[in-house]
Amino acid sequence: MPHPLVSVIVPNYCHAPYLRERLDSILGQTFREFELILLDDCSTDDSRTVLESYKNHPRVSHIVFNETNSGSTFRQWALGFGLAQGKYIWIAESDDVAEPAFLEKCIAELESDPACTLAYTNSIAIDSDSVPLPGRLHNRKPFRKEGRRFVIEKMFTGNAIYNASMAVFRKSALANVTEDYAKYRYCGDWLFWSRIALGGRVAYLAEPLNRFRQHHVKVSPRAEAEGLQFIEGKEVIETLFRLTGVSSAFRRAVIGRWLQRLERFGDTARPELFRRVQSLWLADYPHPKRLRRWRRLYHLLPRPFRR
Repeated sequence: MPHPLVSVIVPNYCHAPYLRERLDSILGQTFREFELILLDDCSTDDSRTVLESYKNHPRVSHIVFNETNSGSTFRQWALGFGLAQGKYIWIAESDDVAEPAFLEKCIAELESDPACTLAYTNSIAIDSDSVPLPGRLHNRKPFRKEGRRFVIEKMFTGNAIYNASMAVFRKSALANVTEDYAKYRYCGDWLFWSRIALGGRVAYLAEPLNRFRQHHVKVSPRAEAEGLQFIEGKEVIETLFRLTGVSSAFRRAVIGRWLQRLERFGDTARPELFRRVQSLWLADYPHPKRLRRWRRLYHLLPRPFRR
């Protein structure tokens, strides 16, 4: 397809049970000016057969099968970025599902504001059978924010773009992204989306146009059990401090709240893991019990931190 407006990248690894539903939800979008780039990271299930059944579809511009596993989702992202011809990029994770209007509404936000580098939507969690899971939706009010303000208000609590499938971004914003995000197993996307956001403005659509799959083979629960949200997250937070230039008072408030979270992690983590993670933080920051005066700085924190 010559000069598609959007490049849709599907990085797959062993998601054969969900692939057809995922790809059909992309090909069923009401917005039609896109190419579809299919990437498989040496899956050991029936993914190749499913992907090859789409090879003659006119919107499929590339199908790439790795002969060996890359070991990193972010390497697959980079491969897709290199192949993408579109002005905008959607990383459509291979086990998720999109509502038909997802692209149409995200692209309308981006096209209406040349300074907008990122548009993302609300999400519904679904199980392995595509049944919606109970739980409230977050951030029900739409907004448009300057990138720095977005990072300060939304990204110091953790990754607001918690599922790549919920976001579409301007390809030119990749100029703001350095390769350091790819070194992380769990927090790389947190840093990636922060850098994309800092390149311009961010639009949030409160409609739940994305369906985020939850199943037993997901990486996130295992990574959280290993404490990577604290091990890798500490480095990401320090990078965001540097990129946003926030005040020392705001820094202290954020660190104090994360250290309180770390104490709660200690209630469920293996003792040896907790000691290792705690020592990493306490090497640079004081113990939470010494941070009572920092709690008076809650008014500086994004609202989710105040709970």
